[in-house]
Amino acid sequence: MVKKVLIVEDDMILSMVNKRYVESLGHEVVKSVRNGPDAVEAARTLNPDVILMDIRIEGTMDGIDAMDEIRKFSDVAVVYLTGNSDPATKLRAQQTNVLAFCIKPISIDDLKNILNP
Repeated sequence: MVKKVLIVEDDMILSMVNKRYVESLGHEVVKSVRNGPDAVEAARTLNPDVILMDIRIEGTMDGIDAMDEIRKFSDVAVVYLTGNSDPATKLRAQQTNVLAFCIKPISIDDLKNILNP
């Protein structure tokens, strides 16, 4: 099944790499955004199946805060991609019904195991 994927990543190169990975696995990237408010709006309007969410993104709202807002209207699966794996961050992430928590950079094989189990 083709999944609609929303990418939330403020590093343009990582965003492009993730988009290429998702598309090479046969899925559709519905949008790529760089900050929390744009992620919330895209999740509301595009109804993705999966969100690839960086935790540290542009602005005052981090990726976990954005997922807290998205959870108010959607149970979309979320895959966190982060360079920050401290226990407090992991605990916050787990409270948003996370599908996977991955340390950057993610490999295409990691993404394949998550999106195409």
